[in-house]
Amino acid sequence: MAFLIVIELFTLNFAIKTLSAVRSYVGGEGLWSKAQKDALSHLKVYAYSHNEQDYQAFQQFLKVPLGDGAARIALEETPPDYEAARLGFLAGRNHPDDIDGMIKLMLRFNQVKYLKQTIFYWKKAEGILLKLIPVSKQLHNKVTSGTITPAETQQFLSYISKIDVEFMPMEDGFSYSLGEGSRWFEGLVLKVLIGLAFTVELTGILIAISISKGMQKGIKEIISGAKKVSEESFDTRVKVYSKDEIGVLATAFNQMTDKLEHTISELKNAKVKELRQSERAEASEKIKQVFIANMNHEILTPMNAIMGFAGLLEESEMSKEQMEYTHAIMKSGEFLKGLLNNILDLSKIESGHVQLERQPLNIHDVVHHAVSMLKPEINKKSLTISYHVDSDVPRLVLGDEMRLSHILLNLLSNAVKFTPEGSVLVEAYVIDDTDDVVWTGFSVQDTGMGIPADKQDKIFESLDQFRQNKGLGGIGLGLSMAKHLVDLHGGDIFIKTSTPDGSDFRFSLPFYKHAETIQQPIIENGLDSCSPQSETKNTRVLVADDNQLNQLLIIKVLEKRGYCVDAVNNGKQALEKLKLNNYDIILMDLDMPELDGYEATLAIRSEDNAKNTIPIIAITAHATREVMEKCLDHGMNDFVAKPFDAQDLDQKIKAILIDA
Repeated sequence: MAFLIVIELFTLNFAIKTLSAVRSYVGGEGLWSKAQKDALSHLKVYAYSHNEQDYQAFQQFLKVPLGDGAARIALEETPPDYEAARLGFLAGRNHPDDIDGMIKLMLRFNQVKYLKQTIFYWKKAEGILLKLIPVSKQLHNKVTSGTITPAETQQFLSYISKIDVEFMPMEDGFSYSLGEGSRWFEGLVLKVLIGLAFTVELTGILIAISISKGMQKGIKEIISGAKKVSEESFDTRVKVYSKDEIGVLATAFNQMTDKLEHTISELKNAKVKELRQSERAEASEKIKQVFIANMNHEILTPMNAIMGFAGLLEESEMSKEQMEYTHAIMKSGEFLKGLLNNILDLSKIESGHVQLERQPLNIHDVVHHAVSMLKPEINKKSLTISYHVDSDVPRLVLGDEMRLSHILLNLLSNAVKFTPEGSVLVEAYVIDDTDDVVWTGFSVQDTGMGIPADKQDKIFESLDQFRQNKGLGGIGLGLSMAKHLVDLHGGDIFIKTSTPDGSDFRFSLPFYKHAETIQQPIIENGLDSCSPQSETKNTRVLVADDNQLNQLLIIKVLEKRGYCVDAVNNGKQALEKLKLNNYDIILMDLDMPELDGYEATLAIRSEDNAKNTIPIIAITAHATREVMEKCLDHGMNDFVAKPFDAQDLDQKIKAILIDA
């Protein structure tokens, strides 16, 4: 039995090394193919550019296939020149640890059909590639002597292209035959291992059957003793018949009742294991959070350009059909932006990384603002929207204004989406008023299609989309997000009524009372504060963003509104530009090479001159409260999230310049 296992291990070791060598050849073929393509490419570029660096790059890349060819030739000698082969494979950029295996594979299996065919294509391809050497030297001599003409350049390029065309079928044959050989080796190794494993297993079974008969007596004694122990006869001892494994088992059984420490140890190990699993789960959750945040940023950055340029198109003269297309792009972008924000917020809530704020807020204004946000969608339908806040609802309370607004917008968006005609009503009222807390109820009513009774229990679950067969889109994150936010407050959310004539969604939240009543200003239309374009005529703006599309978008948006704009690609260039010119404001991206937005802002604020107070607005796709606070801590004046609204950006610039 031991002999068979040794043979199996030896065969397994041989198989692993052989497959590793095959893998090395496959990897080497990739390096070989890439090097010849890069060599041809640089030679073509050299014919145009006459840049010596391109010619040197051609020669450098050519060393890879030439080195592999030298290794093959050394192994075909009698006897093989191992040192020359090793140097050749090293020149072919193969890993030093793989070279011995590659040499052995070539010598052992060079007559196998697949490897033989691979070598055939290898030689053919190498012969074609060698034609480049005299041509490249002629081209180089012509270029360095300065006597080459455009006609001669075309002749060289034509000849190089011809070699490239001749080379392609040889390269394809080389790759294909090498792949066939790899699969053949894998199949061969698998068959051998299966055969050996079957032999070892069969032998083991026969030995086990033989031994088991002698084990039965001892096992019966142990079973009898175990039965007595299960009946709480802990003084039971079984008879030991032998000194083999069964005898050891019987002895261990007799010691079982004396080993309570072992049980305690196992409990401790279980506790440690549970703790490690918890740590792994936390690490996994952290990785997920980082991934979702990075994904959100990477998607929002190009989306900023898409929605921004679409917004510029909407401001230009277009046909009705073009306007419809542009509107579709904007609507899709807004949907995707909302979806990404919901996913990010939901992930934060589920991981427990969301902390509620307790800041002064005006419930009347929050409801008014939420309703105003939905008016553009309402105007596209045969809908009316209204709201009513009871007079006993305090104007000023302490709570999280952003989360309350988020809940209302999610419920209102659902109501508008699923109500083709009729009305939507929002109400706010006091449920309970204590010394410190006022429980406030909210109701969102619509005259839409209603929710089937069998779906109401699951309506607040993530990704529930019971109405997708109605052709109304969405993936069901809005209501789930609303429930998570309400639960985070310790409140309640439910469906009061839902019939084919409409639905009534309600939720309640606790708000802490404010120490004093503060008169809140009436909300006016933000557009009234827009200054005429002439006010921006001499305003100079510096844009720092490493994304060329975002640069172009910001430039177009601001120039259309009368600003004078310069742009740079990173924070270092922004500092250099600011030293040479005077600017009124800087729009600073956060993630840039060489010097990011935070570092650039700190550098500007540390300057010992009047320019250290220049207003700086952060503009980034990392639209989180943590990032916003970090921007303000580093000396930035404001924050704009991508995708940005052109009007909002314009208003923020004007507001900061007025205060400056």
